Amino acid sequence: MITKRNYKLTPEIKSWGEVWKVEAWNDFGMKRTVYENNIIDASEVVINWWESSEEEFEKMNIQNKVLNNLVKKEIK
Repeated sequence: MITKRNYKLTPEIKSWGEVWKVEAWNDFGMKRTVYENNIIDASEVVINWWESSEEEFEKMNIQNKVLNNLVKKEIK
């Protein structure tokens, strides 16, 4: 496993008020970007993303296999 974990929390002003932009990368380099209302919720997003990194990677692999099979069937 290649570790690429990282995160960035950035306060931003939107029309509805201040929010925290959360950018988090897991162990596989997959990125998630969300907006949260406070720093605590923003931090929890990062922790949850890291804890679910293997599960998310497996989901992505399954989706890729399904799409590849669909493309192969379309080509035939």
